[in-house]
Order: sequence, then structure tokens, then C-alpha cells
Amino acid sequence: MTDYIGFKEKNDKMGFAVAAAIEIATQAIPFIISLLGKGKPNPNDWKGWNDLDAKNRQPIGTNVVHWILNDGDSIQNESLNILQYINSYGLNNVLGYNTFYNKTITIQDIANKLQRGGYVNEANMLIQQSTDQQPVDQAIQSVKKIGTSNLILYGVIGLALFLIFKKK
Repeated sequence: MTDYIGFKEKNDKMGFAVAAAIEIATQAIPFIISLLGKGKPNPNDWKGWNDLDAKNRQPIGTNVVHWILNDGDSIQNESLNILQYINSYGLNNVLGYNTFYNKTITIQDIANKLQRGGYVNEANMLIQQSTDQQPVDQAIQSVKKIGTSNLILYGVIGLALFLIFKKK
């Protein structure tokens, strides 16, 4: 009988130790995962977007446009990734008509996403730069129109001179 009591005491102590170890492990798992970075936002997601676009045979910029148009788990992280993508690659792959989404992406679309993500100053700067750039773009367009008009004028003058000298 004493053997049974001694066995029961050992089992109770071992059972308590196992239960304590399980409890400690259960509490430690979220901490360990946080150390490994699982579940944390990744501010370097944007670095793989162009490769992913190429792999999926989509126009370059499709992934950045996806995150401009859609909100996921962390709008702040998505906005940061969009800012870093634009900082590295510019706006050429982003602005304008996107064939994959059948939508035209504007500065305002980007600014809206940045504002939702808490990057209000950056959104305002982007809008301001766009507004400052518009007069320059308009001036370039008028110079191009003048250049085209001049070419037509020179062509008409040349044709007139050709016809005049051909008759003599």
C-alpha cells in the first residue's frame, strides 16, 4: 500500500510539472512568434511587387495599384509600402490607366490611401507637387502644339515654294 501512495505522490508531482510546462509553453509561443516577426507588418513588401507582377504576367505596377485601391489588415503598413515603392520607382507604373483593374489611377487615389494609413502630410505633399506640376505640364503641351503648328506651317510654305518654282 505504501508503494501505491508513493507512486500516486510522484504522479501528482509529475502531472503538476507537465501542466506547468504546458502552461509556460502556451504563454511563451506568442512571444516567440513576435520575436520571429510573424504577424508583424512588413515595410519591405513593396520590394517584391514588380517581380510578382512579372511572375503573374501582369503589367508592372499592378500590385502597388492593388494596395492603393484595396485595404487589407494594416492600412498603415500598406501606405508605407506604397510610399517606399513610389520613392524607389516613381509614379510611372502607378498613375494612369491600369489594364488589370480597368481603372485610371490618380494622385487623389494615392493620397486617399495615404491619408487612411495616417500619412496625411505625405498625402498633402503629393497633392501639392501634383498641383505645382500641372502648370508645367500645360506649358509643355502648349509648346508641343506650337511645335506641331509650326511644322504644318513650314510644310505649307515649302509646298507653296515648290509649286511656284516648279512652274518656272
